[in-house]
Amino acid sequence: MIGAPVTNSLPAGSVPAPASSASPPYIPPVANVPPVTSYAPPAKTGSGVKILFTVLGVIAFLGLLLAGSCVYLGFRFKQKATAFKAEMGGSAPRYTGSRDACGKLTESEASDALGQKVSSVESRGSMSCIYHFGPGGTKQVPVEFTWQGGTIAMKLSHGALTQISGTDTFTTVPGVGDEAYLAPMNSSLLMRKGDVMVNIDMRLADLNAEAAKAMARKIAGRL
Repeated sequence: MIGAPVTNSLPAGSVPAPASSASPPYIPPVANVPPVTSYAPPAKTGSGVKILFTVLGVIAFLGLLLAGSCVYLGFRFKQKATAFKAEMGGSAPRYTGSRDACGKLTESEASDALGQKVSSVESRGSMSCIYHFGPGGTKQVPVEFTWQGGTIAMKLSHGALTQISGTDTFTTVPGVGDEAYLAPMNSSLLMRKGDVMVNIDMRLADLNAEAAKAMARKIAGRL
């Protein structure tokens, strides 16, 4: 009923448990600790720069060494080339006159040198002139000109013929041009005047050496 007194619902003879007076255990508050962030150690900028400059220095040194070597080798090569050129006569003055091969020895001059009449003169351009003589013009004397580089050509011809014969059997002809030689077996007369070489081929005419020398003197006088 409403308003009725509340009675104890515990069974008879039971004693109610006393209220606990113990306090709960103490838990200390947790402090707010900021999170630990790991950082990479700072780069050693000083050591890196030193290494870079060292590498660049080595590269620069090697470049200078290479450049110096190239300059030295070029200088030595130039020295060798100059010495070889001088040895081969490359310093001889160049011929600047007329390059008319048949104009260096006239028909009458050739006849006088040969001791018999020249029947015809055959021009082979500026490099060669052929003098025909004898019965029906069957004999001939080709005269060949090297207008430039004659000094080197003379040395090379001399050296080549010496190699073929196995010995130097050239005979020096004094008083003809700057230098002159009779080749082995009087096969030709080689004469040089300045930087021009003249080869008088004696094989097709049974030409004697004195006739070839006379022709060479006339030609040398016009070079």
